[in-house]
Amino acid sequence: MNKTKTILVPTDFTDVAWYALQHAIRVSDVVKEPIVILHLVTDDKELEAAEESMSQVVNSVKEKYNLIPKSIIKKGNYLTDIAKTADELDASMIIMGSSTVKEMDENKVSWVLKLITSCKVPFITIQEPPVNKRYDDIVFPVDFTLQNREKHEWIPYFSDYYLSRFHIIKPNTSDPEQMAKIDLNLASAKKFLEEKGAKFIEYTVPGVKKYEEEVLDMAVNIRADLIVIMTTPTDKNGEFIVEPGEQYILANAGHIPVMSINPR
Repeated sequence: MNKTKTILVPTDFTDVAWYALQHAIRVSDVVKEPIVILHLVTDDKELEAAEESMSQVVNSVKEKYNLIPKSIIKKGNYLTDIAKTADELDASMIIMGSSTVKEMDENKVSWVLKLITSCKVPFITIQEPPVNKRYDDIVFPVDFTLQNREKHEWIPYFSDYYLSRFHIIKPNTSDPEQMAKIDLNLASAKKFLEEKGAKFIEYTVPGVKKYEEEVLDMAVNIRADLIVIMTTPTDKNGEFIVEPGEQYILANAGHIPVMSINPR
């Protein structure tokens, strides 16, 4: 029998953390995976206050949603112990609220980006309260990188749980080499979509602004429920980075959740 997966929600008890928990509750209601709320302290002296705050959060969820999530409070470091806890719980995804992703100051967002790229499972960032309950309209930007194809493996997940429409957005380029790679990635996406009988629409951005800006403009016009992006592997120690284009989407997505996937 397969172990039940969980949805991990790190919290610092701020408003944006509550938004993420609301989002996780909506996802949990569809995929039937339990929620675990995680809070990390840096000193044992913080434990009592953290336990009181966590109790308030759990009680709020129980009163408003008739749901009792599990909770974990432990001493640790957010940059390492969120990923470690996700592994221990066999989490399917991490959903976290972050107001700092809106800050384009590299010093302010660097820890969030490091956190995203430290996790083996998809990492969803939330900035605002959830608008829709379901992932019915999902934006999949397609680029020329080989790693881009790995997010297509999530198409069956969305198709199994949601009646999703996939919006495949590709860049406008005249570079024949890049175009050939984009077409390969597009063919990969279509293969997964057709195998699942999923609905999809293909777009090419106008090419007037930067690709990431046009992707976000289209996502807003589509009224997307989710944007799925890939991080980029580096040449050292199996690490990943969030490229400037993906950073832009993370920072400016507003009410649209963004799922970041690290290539295997």
